[in-house]
Amino acid sequence: MRWEVPFDVMREEGTKAVNEVVEVAKINGVDAEPVLLEGHPSEEILRYAQDNDIDLIVMGTLGKTGLTRLLLGSVAENVLRHSPVEVLVVR
Repeated sequence: MRWEVPFDVMREEGTKAVNEVVEVAKINGVDAEPVLLEGHPSEEILRYAQDNDIDLIVMGTLGKTGLTRLLLGSVAENVLRHSPVEVLVVR
């Protein structure tokens, strides 16, 4: 099995998701720039915020608890714990 195929599919799906968020933002009068990063999610979010002088990170949470959260970790929790800037987490 070629690894490029799953990564291409993930990149394509990620691009679609990011563009949908940008469209919703635009409809609601919010400026948004589409950005798709590859890597560990919380590390990439924190690196992007630092590299781009971001002063607020807004992110959603899936609300996983118990064993699921223990096994998978929580991107939002990781960002909250390590971010030098304010983080707003919404359900």
